[in-house]
Amino acid sequence: MVESLPYGGFEWISADVTLDWIQSILQDSSEDYIFEVDLKYPEELHDLHNDYPLAPEKMDIKFEDFSEFSNSVLNGMKYTPSTKLVPNLKDKKNYITYYKNPQFYLKHGLKLEKVHKILKFQQKPWLKKYIMFNTEQRKNSKSAFEKDFFKLMNNSVYGKTMENIRNRVDVQLVNDEKKAQKLVAAPTFKRFKIFDNELVGVEHVKKCLTLDKPIYVGFVILELSKLIMYNFHYNF
Repeated sequence: MVESLPYGGFEWISADVTLDWIQSILQDSSEDYIFEVDLKYPEELHDLHNDYPLAPEKMDIKFEDFSEFSNSVLNGMKYTPSTKLVPNLKDKKNYITYYKNPQFYLKHGLKLEKVHKILKFQQKPWLKKYIMFNTEQRKNSKSAFEKDFFKLMNNSVYGKTMENIRNRVDVQLVNDEKKAQKLVAAPTFKRFKIFDNELVGVEHVKKCLTLDKPIYVGFVILELSKLIMYNFHYNF
């Protein structure tokens, strides 16, 4: 969070660019990019990268995706399919990534097949002063409360950069029968839950969503965290 992060100047630019242009983008310049690309993972890298594959993806993990090792660990136990962020050796289609990451991936052998979109933006380390202040205050704290407080001062900011407004719900708790009937009759009614004879919860579909959270900041923070891990693994 102390690195350069997006803050404005967003615009779509032409995706007609070369590999050399991507690799020539300067580190931490005032203008940078988010790419949507197709990447090929050459088979000759599979053994070398097997411990920690590049370019992880959010995937629905099914039983047939398990490796021999995973099957041996499962050892007949029941498995429920789930969605996880998974480092894998598959080719990447429409993969969205911060410019530093494809530079790293291409340097370590992945092949660029196509650039679909490029989002250009302005960036600078605008959170650095705030993060460093809280970190220093936490270091000098005299009590557990102060340590937790300054830790949460940083964590809560990050959390707001990744908050999914679409997951919010509109629920009203009512103990009046007429009001409950009115809420159930509304066109935005979704469902209700009776807790007891005196209390019911009524959920409505939200009529309006204001997408006011800077998820582009949280995205870049997560991309940078991946890069730190990959640098440690591949370049240490």
